[in-house]
Amino acid sequence: MTGDTRRPRVLMLGPLPPPVGGMATVVSNLHRALAPRLELRVLNNVKTTARDRSLLQGIGAQLRLLARLGWQCLAWRPAVVHIHTCSWFTFWRNGVDVLLARLLLRRVVLHIHGAQFHHFLGGLTGTSAWFARRLLRAAQRVIVLGEGWRDVLSGWVDPVRIAVVPNGVPSGGQVEPSPTGPFRIICLANYEVRKGQEDLLRVVARLDAARPVRLELLGFEAEPGRRQALLDLAAELGLAHVDIPGPVTGKDKEARLAAAHCFCLPSYDEGLPMSMLEAMAIGLPVVATRVGAIPEAVDEVREGLLFEPGDVDALATHLQRLIDDPAAARAIGAAGRARLMRDFSLERSAELVFEVYRALDH
Repeated sequence: MTGDTRRPRVLMLGPLPPPVGGMATVVSNLHRALAPRLELRVLNNVKTTARDRSLLQGIGAQLRLLARLGWQCLAWRPAVVHIHTCSWFTFWRNGVDVLLARLLLRRVVLHIHGAQFHHFLGGLTGTSAWFARRLLRAAQRVIVLGEGWRDVLSGWVDPVRIAVVPNGVPSGGQVEPSPTGPFRIICLANYEVRKGQEDLLRVVARLDAARPVRLELLGFEAEPGRRQALLDLAAELGLAHVDIPGPVTGKDKEARLAAAHCFCLPSYDEGLPMSMLEAMAIGLPVVATRVGAIPEAVDEVREGLLFEPGDVDALATHLQRLIDDPAAARAIGAAGRARLMRDFSLERSAELVFEVYRALDH
């Protein structure tokens, strides 16, 4: 990518919105931030077939996507193919993309997003472990979201090839939540067991607050029946002020975040959650678990309140503190926003990705 006055060509492979999810948001944000500096194309690999598709329909869709990747590599000849991936089937499917791009003499950057990637690797043995190592080592660079993820991957690929690039989001204006009315807790996370929404519902039911508490659980139903299970639990606990509407995007999501008093993510596994960063960007105080790269993004107590997954007593203590002490909540939110703007802005994330591309020449 050096020694050429033309803008380098990069082909990015990953999902684009409207699907709800952190990886789609990352791909969309990076595309917007990097486009002025690169000739950048995004090959959208989001699932387009119905959930009840036949095996032949699924294979056909994957072969068409693979053919598009091959054609772009041959006809457009990008300097870099940047592939976004996560755990389980997605990793194996993207492994075929890696091998095809390398076969066509393209340099590959593999970007790991999966919150459960450590579980995925830890469950591999024998032939599957051998093949995973070969796929990871086929990429010239492997991007991870934090130093903890570098440690996870270092046993699978040469650490020299691993680059840490935290997710980044555009910075927003500082919110000023209403001092009257309900205390609003917002959780942006797909409806699945590992996200810990049941813990949050049980904690909200036991809070002792002088003002009403309203809880919003916004997300896509990643596990069939999970939304109804959460609605049933809320009814069982007698929670009248709980909203579980499903996915909320765009201006509606922004308005709900701006009206909230705190953001809570009680997950059991995470990478570096985009929803948390979006909350920090507007100055919402964050209550989250010590998983994935979250402890690297939040200085505990000063910039956010962290707890161990499943520790409902600690979660209750943190939320009670924010309800009882609005000044502390504002200070934590402001400190989190300052940290976001310094270390997790979209501009910094895009610059680090660009440096990964440039490093491929050396």
